[in-house]
Amino acid sequence: MKRTIVAALCIGAASIACPQERDDAVVVTATRFPQARSQTLQPVNVITAEDIARGGQQTLVEVLQTLGGVEIASNGGFGQPSSVFMRGANSGHALVLVDGMRIGSATLGTTAFENIPLGQIERIEVVPGQLSSLYGSNAIGGVIQIFTKSGKYAPAASVTAGAGTYNTGSVSGGVNRTVGDTDFSLNLGYLESKGFDATKPTVPFGQHNPDRDGYRNSNVSGKIAHRLDARNELGLTVFESDGRTHFDAGPATDDLNHQTLSAFSLYSSNQITDGWQSLVKAGESRDKSTTTGAFPSFFGTRQPQFTWQNDVKLGPGTAIAGAEYLAQHVTSDSAFAQNRRTIKSVFAGYVGTYETHDWQANVRRDDNSQFGSHTTGLLGYAYRLTSELRLRGGAGSAFKAPTFNDLYAIDPTFFFIPNPDLRLERSRSKEAGVNYQGEANRFSATVFENRITDLVVLVTDPVTFVSTPQNLNRARIRGTELGYQGFFGGLQANAQLTLQDPVDEETGKLLPRRARQYGSVAVGNATGRWRLGAEVTASGARFDSADEDPAKKMHGYGLVNLIASHTLDREWSIRARWNNVFNREYELAQNFNTPRSNVFVSLQYQPR
Repeated sequence: MKRTIVAALCIGAASIACPQERDDAVVVTATRFPQARSQTLQPVNVITAEDIARGGQQTLVEVLQTLGGVEIASNGGFGQPSSVFMRGANSGHALVLVDGMRIGSATLGTTAFENIPLGQIERIEVVPGQLSSLYGSNAIGGVIQIFTKSGKYAPAASVTAGAGTYNTGSVSGGVNRTVGDTDFSLNLGYLESKGFDATKPTVPFGQHNPDRDGYRNSNVSGKIAHRLDARNELGLTVFESDGRTHFDAGPATDDLNHQTLSAFSLYSSNQITDGWQSLVKAGESRDKSTTTGAFPSFFGTRQPQFTWQNDVKLGPGTAIAGAEYLAQHVTSDSAFAQNRRTIKSVFAGYVGTYETHDWQANVRRDDNSQFGSHTTGLLGYAYRLTSELRLRGGAGSAFKAPTFNDLYAIDPTFFFIPNPDLRLERSRSKEAGVNYQGEANRFSATVFENRITDLVVLVTDPVTFVSTPQNLNRARIRGTELGYQGFFGGLQANAQLTLQDPVDEETGKLLPRRARQYGSVAVGNATGRWRLGAEVTASGARFDSADEDPAKKMHGYGLVNLIASHTLDREWSIRARWNNVFNREYELAQNFNTPRSNVFVSLQYQPR
């Protein structure tokens, strides 16, 4: 499988050996302020709303699957729990932001990617690597920041409707305008699918129910930005996604998870002087999950957040300094010994360029009401051999605070005992890479190593079957990421390949659900009224256990997807996507089904 993946990527890259326009998009996640992508010291992946529309995917997890450095796992189809692993780190080691707001569950320590709708997304920035020195807890594997649509960049109006396999249907639309000094945007969406059976008969504990596990999601986002003058702007952002997912928890019940993700923020952006930009932002995110059926439950996370950031031009670079406040409040029908904590943070950094040298230095101190103070840092440097070729290197530290479940959840059945003495999960990483960006092609290669200590694992007593979390494991993750983008005439190629060794440092065994190699290739024409493309997504073998139990092995897979779109006229276009063309059976999580060959067709109206 390793040779198959490498060969597929090489063929895809070799078949498109030139010319591409220089893409030097401005990104913000790698440094916390706007910077040209070519100057960042981390390999930033950018996905735009146009990329999403052209690709025809229906879920955020599908989109992320095509990126280097990102693996996915999913417990079934639409709406089922999904995980993202960045650079081999755990699923809880990827920080997710929506319009700059931290979003997710403080009880699980993860974000429900399955309930973030594509129709609300204007742009995604994916930055692999340790970024706790910029963003605090969770950013061990990297940061995924999602920007919802705004009146400044999105089309003035659009409506899209689609239908496909598994009785799937969706509709979305929005209005985005600039009136005088005010930009505003309002976008709505709805998706429904009858789905397929999420579990296999082999799923343990008698959970299997041979029915179709459907999904419904309604979503909305809105933005208003008003310019008081050329130097001062006030704004409001709102986002909400409401998902209802049927799942299997036994043969005799219809189990349903109703989850709502939401976030809002108010901000004031002010140009204090010609070289001093200030941002003040306050808001709150929520994650509410209500389960009905065999095991009813309710869990909620509320996270009030405040940020004050200052960007000051200083010499050949920009200095940043600021403070953040985060509170996490947990509500549940289960008991918690403690249900809230606060994190007060200060951060500073300096990013600059002088002649052939680029550098970045960041430091952050987080004061957690449960764990005390913790300091993280990041150092990076790059040297430009030519205007197109750059060598870079860096090192950093990161951490993750244990979840409320691990620390304080009280199980009335006494089969789980929390551990309030858990320590932070800590990591140190280093990386080196080379970037080539010409008028026609972009290539990047990154070699990285990440060592994580005090990993939290669940230990079960073999006699009493009582489980408790403990800081026992250490992980060592070494790897190489390769990426290529290029145009050849009217054709475009995008290839990603990751070769890694994500192992338990003591046993040498693979970390659960992580492969030693995975990647993707996409090739298609980039011009004309007809656009045709093909994708190959592949992964090596993984294990759904920490001991490489042969019975828990998930074999490698390779999937072929086809894409077609046609511009009918200046306002109408039609798109089709055929996933898993050869109807392969594969696993992303053991005992859970994945979609077989399926088709989705959509029609878009976008008045000019």
